[in-house]
Amino acid sequence: MAPKKRPETQKTSEIVLRPRNKRSRSPRELEPEAKKLCAKGSGPSRRGDSDCLWAGLAGPQILPPCRSIVRTLHQHKLGRASWPSVQQIGAGGSITGLKFNPLNTNQFYASSMEGTTRLQDFKGNILRVFASSDTINIWFCSLDVSASSRMVVTGDNVGNVILLNMDGKELWNLRMHKKKVTHVALNPSCDWFLATASVDQTVKIWDLRQVRGKASFLYSLPHRHPVNAACFSPDGARLLTTDQKSEIRVYSASQWDCPLGLIPHPHRHFQHLTPIKAAWHPRYNLIVVGRYPDPNFKSCTPYELRTIDVFDGNSGKMMCQLYDPESSGISSLNEFNPMGDTLASAMGYHILIWSQEEARTRK
Repeated sequence: MAPKKRPETQKTSEIVLRPRNKRSRSPRELEPEAKKLCAKGSGPSRRGDSDCLWAGLAGPQILPPCRSIVRTLHQHKLGRASWPSVQQIGAGGSITGLKFNPLNTNQFYASSMEGTTRLQDFKGNILRVFASSDTINIWFCSLDVSASSRMVVTGDNVGNVILLNMDGKELWNLRMHKKKVTHVALNPSCDWFLATASVDQTVKIWDLRQVRGKASFLYSLPHRHPVNAACFSPDGARLLTTDQKSEIRVYSASQWDCPLGLIPHPHRHFQHLTPIKAAWHPRYNLIVVGRYPDPNFKSCTPYELRTIDVFDGNSGKMMCQLYDPESSGISSLNEFNPMGDTLASAMGYHILIWSQEEARTRK
């Protein structure tokens, strides 16, 4: 089913839709198509920001019709061997941060609500515990790892940030925020540069070589709402922040204390929703983020879809939207592969894989 287009005069983004067999639709999804689905034409975009091959955004072009693949993970097998799995840690013990070990991809670092940040393998063996709260009232919410500096950094739910080396030696443990540290990120170009985000409505930037206490930050970036994430761009020159309401910000190294742009976007938070976090494309100046329609949002329309939105990182212009009728949940986390031609979207019990190559083979 080809996307339907509105008149050319409408300068909005396109919704890229995965076709669905009408016989498998639920009664709710059989509402009139005019209410449910619309594909919208895109206006011209800034040259230089829109030459991404994956997105097909050269000049006035828009994303080619992609297909998503919903892959179930519970019965995946390779020959006779079962797909590696990780032993569950029980109710209330959710994983809050996950990073592959850059020195051994058969291992990964994980922070969790059971109160530890640890290194383990895919057989469930715990190789090293880097941090442990030893109390049910404190748990770890964020994690990052640097291979070049051999450092591990993790933040907890009361505002503490711990820096360790990969041998497990604690370098410092400081109260850097007033409330939960939702995200920590080491700069990929200058790994002594650290960004921390918190529900205390601030993002702070630190020089790890000069940290002496909670007041030793380089910059404090106030926000109007609690902040879910603060991510450095692949070149380390920009910072992308996502709040818990309706705003995405882009900061630049040339002026960290003043955002280059503000992107209004509905992604409100509630207790049982995995926090929505915007992410960078690894090769192009594009931002991807899941949409949670909000009836109080200024531009909200009736029957608005829970799409995955792609924005131009400079202009803030929406370039396209992705949507799969078979998995219409909220996409909280979206991550590109290193080449940037495949996007993985985490949505409830599903993982959606959006691939340009897949789209080309099905045309």
